Amino acid sequence: MLCLNILSDAESCSRPQPPAGGKAEQQKRQALNLIVVPNHQKKGKRSDFLQYEKLRPEEIYIPDNDIVTVTYMGKVTEITHMTAHNSKPRSIKVSADEYMVTETGEVKKYANKSENRSQSESSIRKTMRRIRELIQTNVTDPKKVRWITLTYRENMTDTKRLYEDFRRFNQRFIYQLTSCGIEKPSYIGSAEAQGRGSYHWHCLYIWKNSPAPFIHNDAFADLWGHGFTKIKALKDTDNIVNYLMCYLTDVEIAPELKGYFPEDMLKEITSDQQKKSVVKGGRLHMYPANFNIIRHSNDIKYPEKVKMPYKEALQSVKGKRLKYETAFRMTDGEDFENIVDRKEYIDQDFQTSEGGKNI
Repeated sequence: MLCLNILSDAESCSRPQPPAGGKAEQQKRQALNLIVVPNHQKKGKRSDFLQYEKLRPEEIYIPDNDIVTVTYMGKVTEITHMTAHNSKPRSIKVSADEYMVTETGEVKKYANKSENRSQSESSIRKTMRRIRELIQTNVTDPKKVRWITLTYRENMTDTKRLYEDFRRFNQRFIYQLTSCGIEKPSYIGSAEAQGRGSYHWHCLYIWKNSPAPFIHNDAFADLWGHGFTKIKALKDTDNIVNYLMCYLTDVEIAPELKGYFPEDMLKEITSDQQKKSVVKGGRLHMYPANFNIIRHSNDIKYPEKVKMPYKEALQSVKGKRLKYETAFRMTDGEDFENIVDRKEYIDQDFQTSEGGKNI
């Protein structure tokens, strides 16, 4: 039995380079598609029931006795404070097209039924937050993780086939690993939509009790069998969440296309030591409404959430480093307002790594 050449340290991708001009032409087509898509991030635009406004965290005052939610996610601890707490939902979904206002019992129709994920901002925020929490809770040692990408040769647009192909591939992969005496890993996977309508699959394989094995990419591609594959070791667990968010939501564009877009839709990122321009949220219109972007194995841990006074929460993160803080205001355009402040702390002794020993 072939044991996947697991002693080989190969992270190269078997994907050939596109011919000159091919990538630029594809980006131009993507840009033209994006231009006609409504920008869900326009200031003042109503999305679902709530509007979001960015605030300056340093201007937010939190009384010591206010109740906050402390979320424990592996090496990361998050403190969330909200000025409004709902003891019951403001509305209840009745059907795909209607909801009931709990205060009056009145049944109303949804104003704008989403045709794709870009039109449902609250849903997007929840999905991205769920992905972030799952990764931070389960990815605590980069030596025990491999980041993989699975692609299709053809323009594969069937989401049911995407999940079924990955399910079968995962079974074959686990069988090969266990046959070679290697621990079965957990996984967190997500679908990435392409401008042409096809899908890629990204996945984090996580080994809990041993370093991740080095797997030769050619053997890995043979197991997948549908197209190109790529395997990478994690060098910086601190940034893997943002890296994945960029893959799932933003679209890279060629420099000459920047003039097509308003400045507030663009941002600059650094990838593979190169600066690139991306359209924020540009990929979201490619996902169908109610599309389940993320899947994971049954043994993936969920974060632990505990409510406590703010003063006590600060004591719980004593000795940790403040990594990130954000604040925003949510309103419904009528009488509801909620100001949210989030602080993210990380263990001082947390270290990144380029990988472990060979297996």
